[in-house]
Amino acid sequence: MKTKFLTLILLSLWIPVSIDKFINFKVFEYGLIRQPFNNAFAHFLAYILPGLEALTVLLLLIESLRKYGMILSFILMTVFTAYIGAALAGAWEELPCGCGSVINSLTWKQHFFFNLFFLLISGYGVYLMNPKRSGAAGGETAKGWPA
Repeated sequence: MKTKFLTLILLSLWIPVSIDKFINFKVFEYGLIRQPFNNAFAHFLAYILPGLEALTVLLLLIESLRKYGMILSFILMTVFTAYIGAALAGAWEELPCGCGSVINSLTWKQHFFFNLFFLLISGYGVYLMNPKRSGAAGGETAKGWPA
């Protein structure tokens, strides 16, 4: 039940941001070109990020693949949060926001905490999706061979 709730929260992020990138692709691409990395990398990201975000949505929607959606969400949010953290730490003199949707209206500090929230949700989802491990590894004798 917890993972379904976390999935809904993550879908509330990934569905609108991925749709926004597809609908407003040129705006998104231009925002990336204004970022502090070279244009070839910006163009690469412009094509790969919407696909990864859409893949995250798809994986989260398919119950048998949900764990991978949580992992991909965690990876993406880690990268996005680290990037914003570096910006807040002053890694670049000027950093335009290439984000769309509601996120565009946030300050960099608000954006960091917004991302941190979804990073924690994703991380908790990954944790819940992993099978529980026993602390007594090797505590039972293997069955099948007579002693």
